[in-house]
Amino acid sequence: MQVASSDLKTAAKIHDDESLDFTFRDLSFTTGKGKNAKRILNQMSGAFKSGQLTAILGPSGAGKSSLMNILAGLKTSGVEGQVYVNGVDRELKSFRKHSVYISQQDHLLTNLTVDEYMISAAHLKLGNRVPINDKLSMIEHVMKTLGLTESRRTQIGCLSGGECKRLSIGLELLDNPDILFLDEPTSGLDSSASLQCVGLLREIARSGRTVVATIHQPSSRLLDYFDHLYIVACGSCIYQGPIGSLVPYLQRANLNCPSYHNPADFVMDVACGEYGDVLPGLVSGIENGRLIYQENSASAMAMQSSAPVVESQMDDTKDVTVTLMGGGGSSKKEKPTYSAPFHTQVAVLLERTWRIIWRDKMLTKVRFFTHVFLGLLVGTMYWLGGNDAAVILNNASMLFFNLLVILFASTMPTVVTFPLERKVLVREHLNHWYSLKAYYIAKTIADIPFQVLFPGIYVSIVYLMSSQPMSADRFAMLMGITISLALCGQGIGLLLGAFFDIQVAVFLAPTGCIPFVLFAGFLVNLNSVPYYMSWMTYFSFMRYAFEGSMLSIYSFDRPLLTCSKMYCHLRYPHKLLEQFDMAESSYFLSVVGMLTFFLVVRVIGYFALSFKLKYMR
Repeated sequence: MQVASSDLKTAAKIHDDESLDFTFRDLSFTTGKGKNAKRILNQMSGAFKSGQLTAILGPSGAGKSSLMNILAGLKTSGVEGQVYVNGVDRELKSFRKHSVYISQQDHLLTNLTVDEYMISAAHLKLGNRVPINDKLSMIEHVMKTLGLTESRRTQIGCLSGGECKRLSIGLELLDNPDILFLDEPTSGLDSSASLQCVGLLREIARSGRTVVATIHQPSSRLLDYFDHLYIVACGSCIYQGPIGSLVPYLQRANLNCPSYHNPADFVMDVACGEYGDVLPGLVSGIENGRLIYQENSASAMAMQSSAPVVESQMDDTKDVTVTLMGGGGSSKKEKPTYSAPFHTQVAVLLERTWRIIWRDKMLTKVRFFTHVFLGLLVGTMYWLGGNDAAVILNNASMLFFNLLVILFASTMPTVVTFPLERKVLVREHLNHWYSLKAYYIAKTIADIPFQVLFPGIYVSIVYLMSSQPMSADRFAMLMGITISLALCGQGIGLLLGAFFDIQVAVFLAPTGCIPFVLFAGFLVNLNSVPYYMSWMTYFSFMRYAFEGSMLSIYSFDRPLLTCSKMYCHLRYPHKLLEQFDMAESSYFLSVVGMLTFFLVVRVIGYFALSFKLKYMR
């Protein structure tokens, strides 16, 4: 399917940034430390020019994906060397605004439809300055070009592998970025779809963009779509230059590609060592990527003239020109901004997250029925015991057990939120869709309605079945404490999920709450806690939750309780509070203590997520 050039020009009008040439010098990459250290890249250099579609070729394990990750800014630890944009040192944050990275694996939100995903991406990547009709026109064009029109109302989880790959590319093409990095963009596509995809990338490059893609083993027809080749073997560059100059370059090393043979297949055999130990000579001949090899023809010279040149060297043979790559031009440093304003980012992410939660059976139906079932179970166990002084300790136990139910029911579903979406977050945040702060706030707000609704259903069932005081004030006070606890549990889940992997987070979620439960004041009276540990009770949100629950039911001049036996020592509600060392406690301070914990955990969770993303790089 041919791409209309007018559509690409329309997309280019979205921003008027200058074309960006991309160069790197002496790039090395090492994984591990000490004895486990392994060198992946060995002082590689290269130049990728605007207006050209560049292919990075190499056998498996050669280092082409590592090179791509480093150039895109996804990997920064263990990296040595310099990266330049228009001859100036790359400033990573500013660079992200002008570039996108599309990984080989398609990390997508499976509960959204293609249309919903594209629309949310358009709002985030194009911002408010582009009219909605222009956004819809861009979406329609990209979907038509990539063959996604018939699947527009299909959820991502039901798409084929090839459709997911095309969607991943289409999402990043909406704002026509200056630099595109694509890791195996044709993976999972048939030959026809691969040609369409690479044809689109070539048209984008022709509009003045820099497009770089790793290709494992392209066909000869697909190879002709590329303007520039960068071939990697054993962590070094063995060729850099136009497609047509590859065979002559190999011939200089006495490597003759057979007639009618795919040059890409031949050079892969060379890189794998099937033609002897020729790699050092090839690396030396191109100076590990510092040189751009070109035939001395009219087309080659036209291509050469578009690149900044420091100097030219003439080889012994007259039909070959070797150009030394160099930097030039200027690149103004700017404070990184996002296309969409902050409030738009939060609104779009919030709407998107609500759709995901609503369609996720675990986060909706299972949670709803779990709260209803547990409410009926607990209500039946403590049936009509709320006003009987003979079972008043049982009623206090019920209030404490309610807190445990709400705590774990609010913590466990949210603990998997960030681990399950972390790779999606890395891709979208790296590609400058939105700020981390906007994502975190949207995720925090999105689950709050459910943290209010489900605990409210549970408390209502238990409150009525256990015959607690029929007072709107007391019910509202208990509901306020319960919702505050649910929000604290949500915060713990988000914090653990932000900092740890899913296996560790799921283990730490229940075990990490044990100290808070221990110092709640139910298992051990607060006055009985050893003096050297008493300070820990002030950091336990469960203490404030239990105090607030007890004060809601038994404080504020509650009348005498009924007694189903001849004598009930705790018929006076204030005596029960005295037994739990809560006679002087304050409901207001209990709420303040929980809200303080809620805010502190939210702030720590944000910094934990930020640290985790930096650590992954």
